[in-house]
Amino acid sequence: MEHEYIKEALSYYNMPESEVVLLRHNENMTFRVGTNYLLQIHDPVEGFQTQHIYEGTNRIALRETEIKFLLYLKERGMIIREPIENCDGELITRLDNGIIVTVSKWIDGESLDKLELNSEYCSHIGALTAALHRCAKGFQGFPVIAYDWRQCARIKESIRNLEGCGLNPAYFKTIQRTCDVVGVALQKVQNEFLVLHADLSPSNILATKDGLVAIDFSLLGMGHPMFDLANLFGSINGLSCRQKIAEGYRDAGGIIHYEALDAGFVLSILGSIAIHFEQWSRQDWFEDRLKRWCKESFEPFCSGERLFADDFYLIHAGS
Repeated sequence: MEHEYIKEALSYYNMPESEVVLLRHNENMTFRVGTNYLLQIHDPVEGFQTQHIYEGTNRIALRETEIKFLLYLKERGMIIREPIENCDGELITRLDNGIIVTVSKWIDGESLDKLELNSEYCSHIGALTAALHRCAKGFQGFPVIAYDWRQCARIKESIRNLEGCGLNPAYFKTIQRTCDVVGVALQKVQNEFLVLHADLSPSNILATKDGLVAIDFSLLGMGHPMFDLANLFGSINGLSCRQKIAEGYRDAGGIIHYEALDAGFVLSILGSIAIHFEQWSRQDWFEDRLKRWCKESFEPFCSGERLFADDFYLIHAGS
């Protein structure tokens, strides 16, 4: 099936026949085509649940917004993967089965998840994030995913539908309450929202000869800037790394909003649970980790307690 998707997708593009290598498959199938192109077939891997993210949106219109946003960033000096037109002069291709395909120019570099993240890299990650937020200001594209109270409500509903799977019902009650509290917190700061990457992690940042480059904006959406920082803090371990990322963010003009950072951090966990529940719930580690999330993040947040100290120490997790 994968081979047929690739064959049909590439038939729409005027490019020489080349070796096609699968790089990863999560929310998209991502391939390197020869040495010059990147092919994305926007079809999630089995078990990767995205209904709560895309509910009520037109997928093609979202991809159009993504491309407009990337070009907007390029106009403001950011390095991006430049989209490629198909043979009909269009930047988005729709396969016969309705699946969406995009192609972009390849950027030489190594994703940060394959490198050791020293303090210099972490500082540059913070600076890159601040630059993305600075350059995103003023973008008016629509539609986009909204990482706001409505997203929290959809996560709450998706979690409610998972009850009865054999896990302690108390966890689900805590998660649902947390969705409500995060939604209220985000409503209070929605005047600070802008378009975000919304999936920043070492695997979505390249180290290139020209510096760090953010890639894979397929989950971009409108939200508080701290959501990007929170995703980084959740995917990069260690207090010193968080401190260097924050230092780089501030040095590049970014402002840390601690209440929004806490809300974004909790939202990132809730979103991950909703996306990966089908896969994670089969793993032995999941119930213990769910218990820890409730104790270390959800319950304190719902009680009005800070999660991050001023020095970015995770107060309730102890690191």
